[in-house]
Amino acid sequence: MNRFVVAVLLALLVLTGCTSVKTPASTPPPAAGGPSTGTMAAPGLYDLADGTSEAIGILEWVDLDGGFWAIIGGTEATGDVGKTVAVVANADKDDPAYLPLAGTMVRVVGKRAQGASVRGAGPEIVASSVSQISDAGAPNQ
Repeated sequence: MNRFVVAVLLALLVLTGCTSVKTPASTPPPAAGGPSTGTMAAPGLYDLADGTSEAIGILEWVDLDGGFWAIIGGTEATGDVGKTVAVVANADKDDPAYLPLAGTMVRVVGKRAQGASVRGAGPEIVASSVSQISDAGAPNQ
């Protein structure tokens, strides 16, 4: 009987390994190997377990509808270069927390904005923090 159970379990493991598993959008992306390997998470908007969200991408000022800070992501490989990951709902053009980070890879943490967006450029996040992400994948403080 034990050989039968082992054979069934082994068959299930093999079959499970042959299927593709998609990570839901609400799961933060794993950095391949973690920060110690010098990699960073993929650009995107992720819901975190504590109820907050994080937007990862390039910080840009968009001069549209009065202007706003946006987190831009996408890659040539996926065909969505320049896609707006999120719009920062609570930062002005001259905000000292954002201005020096323009054009760099950042991580913005906050709550998703509720209700209709007047900007219509993408999902909005009410930011509680912004930090630059270094080439090694760790936020610069």
